[in-house]
Amino acid sequence: MSKKILILETSVTLQKLFTTTLDSDDYTVQFVTNGKEAVYKLFEFQPDLFLLNSDIQEPHSFEIVRIVRSINCFKELTIGMYANVPSSLDETFAMECGVNSFVRLDQKTLVINLDELASLSAPKIDKSAVSQAKKTFDDSFLFLNTAALLYGDSYKNAMFSKIIGLVDNIENIEEMVRIFLLLVAEVCEVPLAALYIIENDGPHSYYVCSENIGEKEITDFLNVCAADFEKNQTDYNASKVVPKKLESKPELNRFYSTKVQLSSYANESLKSSDESNYFGTVHIVSEGNITSEKQDFFSFCVKNAGALFEKAVIVKKKMFFEKRIRRAFGRFVPEQIIDSLVMQVDDTDEKVAVGETRAVAILFSDIRSFTNISEKNKPDVLVAFLNRYFSMMVDIIKKYGGTIDKFIGDAIMAEFGTPVSYKDNCRRAVAAAFEMRAMLPNVEIGDLVLPDGMEFNIGIGIHYGDVIVGSIGSKDKTDYSVIGDSVNLASRLEGLTKTYGTQILVSDSVREDAGEDSFCFRHLDDVRVKGKKNAVPIYAVDRSEDEFPPEYKDAYIKGMDLYKQGIWNLARDYFTKALSAAEGDKAAKLMLSRCEEFIENPPENWDGAIAFTTK
Repeated sequence: MSKKILILETSVTLQKLFTTTLDSDDYTVQFVTNGKEAVYKLFEFQPDLFLLNSDIQEPHSFEIVRIVRSINCFKELTIGMYANVPSSLDETFAMECGVNSFVRLDQKTLVINLDELASLSAPKIDKSAVSQAKKTFDDSFLFLNTAALLYGDSYKNAMFSKIIGLVDNIENIEEMVRIFLLLVAEVCEVPLAALYIIENDGPHSYYVCSENIGEKEITDFLNVCAADFEKNQTDYNASKVVPKKLESKPELNRFYSTKVQLSSYANESLKSSDESNYFGTVHIVSEGNITSEKQDFFSFCVKNAGALFEKAVIVKKKMFFEKRIRRAFGRFVPEQIIDSLVMQVDDTDEKVAVGETRAVAILFSDIRSFTNISEKNKPDVLVAFLNRYFSMMVDIIKKYGGTIDKFIGDAIMAEFGTPVSYKDNCRRAVAAAFEMRAMLPNVEIGDLVLPDGMEFNIGIGIHYGDVIVGSIGSKDKTDYSVIGDSVNLASRLEGLTKTYGTQILVSDSVREDAGEDSFCFRHLDDVRVKGKKNAVPIYAVDRSEDEFPPEYKDAYIKGMDLYKQGIWNLARDYFTKALSAAEGDKAAKLMLSRCEEFIENPPENWDGAIAFTTK
């Protein structure tokens, strides 16, 4: 037996598409073009499946579904709704009014979509119950009953349309509240309406009122509202919230005569669409009694506005978060990272993770002998120079995806891997350091005076390891930063650049992650810093393979191997050769000096690594 399908569709084009797609002995299809006709046809045709377009108006398709569901014999009828250009809330409202399935039509897959609708599981309705219901209602009574349903729901449909219109102001929650409260006040014919809502920074309160109502009445009403709000939200003290009066309309004046006391009060909770999240209350007060009809309208408005206000709160949180992110990182973080951060925000927690552990490449850069430079220059000259220098270095760091953490005097601390991480954080960090070094000659010295014989120079240390990232500080001031041993080690490496006579010094973890062949890494030593049990191999990053001659590299490597074994007399010979091949090399000179010292005074429990006892 073929499946009987009744379709409420006003578009001739879509009717033809349905007819063509469902041209099979498996289906018997009939069309109707308005809500009233659909109700009559359900009794006459007794379909297995009822389909309708969400765009049907007067009454709206959602209200037609409610009408059908109000008729006992059609409570189990399978109903499918479809949409050509659905709004984000169409599916939610469709399900709320009793639709079994909602399908979004797509031009590319239209035939598949129509097949999907027609294939909905459709248990047979009780035809005897339908026939009995049809006998019970004669035509005139059925018409009156349907008309009453359509009238009541048409009014709700008008309210519903206005509520949906709130989405136009979803980025302005205050204006949304104003429009909504005015709608509630007019629909319920009350002179006072208020809304309490939990936003990002806690509860906020808004109200509208007629122009002729007294301050005492307003205050008394708002006190009751605050008390009711607190019953459900015990974590907040609503009595301390200062309600904001929103611009009203003259139409509200007719709902307050001063002759009858404001005696009828009602409130409804603002909840998410699935009613799992409570985030506010709406309140009204009226002269005389609030009729059951007005109470029904009030409940209808609040229930259908809940999902919209939930989204408005989320949007406001996202806007607030984006503003904070852009303000905090705008000068020191690439724009694409800020955009990525903003895109990552979800509606559950708009804050950057606090106490999150990440693997990050930390870069420290410091101007050599800045104390001596400071003694030679006036403060305004120093500040002007630092601003020029920092601007150039920051641009380079941002170019490679790094984030400026802070400036510490003349030092720069930057991270690669937070707040946004890449697959090649270490390569980016070393590339940034490489370019920072290359651009030093382009830094405008200006009026800065350098001590005699000094060239402007910097040292850069980079380490890759786990750190704790998050907003760190007090309630008055917080900064997004990183902390941990890895930060200390990166800082220590920067300090060692002067000791080993190199501009860029990186740890072995950086070399491994960046790739041994990505840059010209040169092993200098194994060091043990305070608080660390294991030694850390450290590497210089040369400008090119030709920066040091092959005989130097060969001698240094052999010398280092012997040095680590504790064979310092032979190691001394190789470091002497290395120094001869690269005169003035500070690393070779340091290792030679150390070998001579160890020959005279061998260290106890030697394991090949020199220990630095200060941070």
